[in-house]
Amino acid sequence: MSAVIGIFKKIMVPIIAVLVTVVLGVGLLLSGLLPFSIQLSTGGASVDGNTVAAAPEPTPLPYYQPPQELHELSGGILYNLEQRIVNLADPGGYRFLRVSIVLEFLPSSPDFYTFSGEKLTAAEDEFRLEIDRQKPLIDNVVTDVLTSKMFDEIFTVEGKIALREQLREQINLQLRNRYVQRVLITDFVIQ
Repeated sequence: MSAVIGIFKKIMVPIIAVLVTVVLGVGLLLSGLLPFSIQLSTGGASVDGNTVAAAPEPTPLPYYQPPQELHELSGGILYNLEQRIVNLADPGGYRFLRVSIVLEFLPSSPDFYTFSGEKLTAAEDEFRLEIDRQKPLIDNVVTDVLTSKMFDEIFTVEGKIALREQLREQINLQLRNRYVQRVLITDFVIQ
């Protein structure tokens, strides 16, 4: 019996030592304590395993700019986004924001302001259908901007103004064929 135990120890001790070494090495590698490098097959350059290579930022094209006379007219087309609840970027992720947003778009033509009755309703419905097709882009921008904010950035009046402006700019960059004149926040609760 002791001979079997002796053989078992001679075989198992090296196997256990190799397994422990592999597990510790993988753990250190994943935790970032053990540096590593990778040879890229395309350029042969060494990439440090602890750094994240940033993708080159595409230069944004100028977004759609409506004619100046539209800026001087008052009252655009209101488009209501549904209420959303998002986590803020605060450490621990314990704060959330409930917000309702209305976007005011400028129409594509000053003729819109001369419409009335059924013609106005038809023009607004056509506009809303066009925006509905692009709504996933709008929702993505709104979610990205809101979840990047911390409580300290948005709880003041100035913070809310900056948030509205950032939302307006980012949505305009994304849409490119429509222009958001104002972002209206109709509900804003942080917990």
